[in-house]
Amino acid sequence: MVIRNFLKEFMEQLDDIKKGHIKRQIPNILTFSRALAPFIIIPTIMANNMQIAIAELTIFAITDFLDGRIARKYNLVSKFGIKLDAVCDKIFAISLVIPAIFKFNILILNLLLEFAISITNVISYSRDNISKSIIVGKIKTVFLSITLIFTYIPGIRENILFNLSMITSGLQIIALVKYIMIAEEKKKK
Repeated sequence: MVIRNFLKEFMEQLDDIKKGHIKRQIPNILTFSRALAPFIIIPTIMANNMQIAIAELTIFAITDFLDGRIARKYNLVSKFGIKLDAVCDKIFAISLVIPAIFKFNILILNLLLEFAISITNVISYSRDNISKSIIVGKIKTVFLSITLIFTYIPGIRENILFNLSMITSGLQIIALVKYIMIAEEKKKK
């Protein structure tokens, strides 16, 4: 049901673009680019073009900052945009953490925590509890992106990546607890 509704809303946004309302869809287009990013970044990594992969990863990570900023500045914030942002963030993060695990096993903790956050969000959405992003969630996303970028720097020392992964894990745990608390508060209302 949740997926069906999401896809229906997605198609409505595409129809809006077809009708020529592309300007109001710019934040959603930026957001959606993160869902497509793994199809660009992973082949670059597999071709061992690490400098290009790091540049691509950085550019797509920046879209996470730009989409919301543009939406707020031009009053384009929507419930669908909030949902799309959460989905695309997870696709981006999870699909790029998975290949990184083969290089640095510690990242499996970040992967599991992202899955836990995803499950919490899906349950919350299924109850029509669409919550705004929280500051710790935004900080967590920044640190996860930095961790991923550092993963692909040739010759990176394992202790640096371990420390980044642990900071990210701590932020993920705090975000997860906060999302659960928000969902429980909304459930009581």
